[in-house]
Amino acid sequence: MARTRRRISRREMKEDRFILWLYELSSEIDKHWKTLTAAAVAVVVCVAGWYYWTNKQTDDIVEAGRILAPGQTAMQNNRYEDAIPMFERVVNEFGGTALALEATIELANACFQAGDVEKARTYYQKYLDEYGSQNAYFWMAARSGLAACDEEEEKYEEAANQYLALVDEDPDSYLAPGFLLDAARCFSAAEQKDQARALYDRVVDTYESTPYAREARIALTAL
Repeated sequence: MARTRRRISRREMKEDRFILWLYELSSEIDKHWKTLTAAAVAVVVCVAGWYYWTNKQTDDIVEAGRILAPGQTAMQNNRYEDAIPMFERVVNEFGGTALALEATIELANACFQAGDVEKARTYYQKYLDEYGSQNAYFWMAARSGLAACDEEEEKYEEAANQYLALVDEDPDSYLAPGFLLDAARCFSAAEQKDQARALYDRVVDTYESTPYAREARIALTAL
């Protein structure tokens, strides 16, 4: 009598395929275990490195802030000589952090207020060279700081042109009228009265109801 062949169930077929897949996977792992191990190690190293870097960045920001805060307090109290070494430490030890940007500008300002114009110029330029326009406010502060250094060294025409360049780049800025007054003052000091008068008139016409216009009218009477 012929033996009846048992039909393989769908479940058994799935189990057989799964066992075959495990076998093939095992074979592939045996063939490539060195590569897979190296990749796993690389992933672990990357994750550990990212974790270390993230925590170090956080620690650096906290420590930089701890140093920066008393420097800012010293600036508010006009103790510029006390503030300078604090800002220098942040700039030198925590370069690249967000607080280093602020510390560089604060250091330049402190040097300027302390009368060390050349050192102030160095740090204003350092900010522009290293950080550029990452922060619009600090970028503007560095640019206007360089103009102030020129003015302090009696390079009045150069200073005036720097102030005007800032106005031309962003004429709608809330800082524009102040920069126009700065440029006019420098042109006046350079004995270029016509240019100074034109800028004062521009302030009066454009910012008629502001304190800038009142300041411009007072300056016009002195020309």
